[in-house]
Amino acid sequence: MTKMNIVLALLAASGCGGSGLGDATRADIQAQMQKTQAPIQACYEGALKSNRKLRGMIVVDLVAEPQTGQFKNIMISHDELQNPSVRDCVVAEVAKQKLATPTSSQISISYPINFAPNN
Repeated sequence: MTKMNIVLALLAASGCGGSGLGDATRADIQAQMQKTQAPIQACYEGALKSNRKLRGMIVVDLVAEPQTGQFKNIMISHDELQNPSVRDCVVAEVAKQKLATPTSSQISISYPINFAPNN
């Protein structure tokens, strides 16, 4: 059994005049990223089969498009795992998400995901 800790660290809004994000938008982002947890965890568990000591953090940077809320421009800005299959899985799963309630401004998001085996 493995665990994956997902923690929302930094949210920055561009085009909002420095107003930041409201609680509802932050909660929406968190909810969309939670949807990625199970499939990403499955990828991580698969990678653990070939490297039992695989652990570390990946930071995903992305943009939520205005009007649609679709997650776009997904990039890994920090990768301690250095595992291409996990990295590709993270990007693919995040790309499937979009905000339930899109905003009128583009939102830039940086989202760290910590991976650690249970044992």
